[in-house]
Amino acid sequence: MAAKKQSALKKLLSVRGSKDGAAKKKTVKKKKAVAAKKSAADELPVDKKRPSAHGDKALREIEKGRLELMLEAHKRWIDSKGDSGSRAVLAKTMLKEAYLQGAMLRGADLREADLREAELQNADLFLADLRGAELHEAKLFGAVLKRAKLDKASLIRVNLVQVDMSEVSMQGADFREADMREVNLEDVKARGVIFREANLFMAEMMNIDLGRADLRGADLKGANLCGAELRKALLGLAQMQGADLMDADLRGVDLRDAKGLEQDQIEEAVTDEKTLFPEGIDG
Repeated sequence: MAAKKQSALKKLLSVRGSKDGAAKKKTVKKKKAVAAKKSAADELPVDKKRPSAHGDKALREIEKGRLELMLEAHKRWIDSKGDSGSRAVLAKTMLKEAYLQGAMLRGADLREADLREAELQNADLFLADLRGAELHEAKLFGAVLKRAKLDKASLIRVNLVQVDMSEVSMQGADFREADMREVNLEDVKARGVIFREANLFMAEMMNIDLGRADLRGADLKGANLCGAELRKALLGLAQMQGADLMDADLRGVDLRDAKGLEQDQIEEAVTDEKTLFPEGIDG
């Protein structure tokens, strides 16, 4: 009798254990499904995302109609001084080859956006945040970029002819081979910027901070560099005919390979015993 009771108890415990195990598996499976659904929702909150061609960051895709609505809302936000509409937040957005001529984008958030080959002629980008943005070969002729943030942005071969970029922060930005003739770069923070082989003919660069900047091969003919900070800048093969160097800080700068420098230009600049001059020029 005792043996029968013990056998029945074992069967009961075995059935309960089986039920508990099945219930646990069902709970775990349900939790995994919920987590997967939540993860998918996080990945695609509003617009589709896809990897950028310039790194691992995901870029949001946006339809043309939605973009136009965002720009309209942004314009209302600007015109009403924030009372209506909403700020355009286009950070990490795919805007390659976007047609944005004359667009009102002042104060817009365009951090790490892909604006390669975008049509931005005459666009208003005053105070816009473009840090880390890709603007390779973008067309910005006639645009306003005053006080914009361009730190670590890529602007290789961009068209910035006659653009107002005064008071911009562009530290570590890349402007290689950019067309920047007659650009306004007054009071700009440009430490570590790359202007290699950029065309800065007749550029207004008064009081610009170009410490540690790469200006090798740049066209600086006729540029106004009065009061510019150039310590530790690279100026090899830079074209400097007629550049105004009044009070420009050239202490410790190697000018031996700079082209077109005259004695009177050097005499107006700030130099020291570590400044290296081209052949035929005395410090």
